[in-house]
Amino acid sequence: MGRGSEWDDRMMDSLQNFDLNSPEVKQQFDQIGLTPEEVISKIMANPGVAMAFQNPRVQAAIMDCSQNPLSIAKYQNDKEVMDVFNKISELLPRSNGSP
Repeated sequence: MGRGSEWDDRMMDSLQNFDLNSPEVKQQFDQIGLTPEEVISKIMANPGVAMAFQNPRVQAAIMDCSQNPLSIAKYQNDKEVMDVFNKISELLPRSNGSP
């Protein structure tokens, strides 16, 4: 991979407007049983997903859906966004039940 801390820095820059301390975000991480750092680590370990996170359109879709999961319907015809969502769902454990 050879990208090291540069990619980690870019990932953190991408998440700078994402409030990891908000109750909604904490609840989402609690549901998957991982810390934000663990999620970032898993994403960065997958070059395809890490590359996709550099795309502003993908970032916007992820932020949109993290705030309102029903927003995923807007992206169902966007192959690139849906591919990233599918890859992320493979990387992260599934939660039991939905809120």
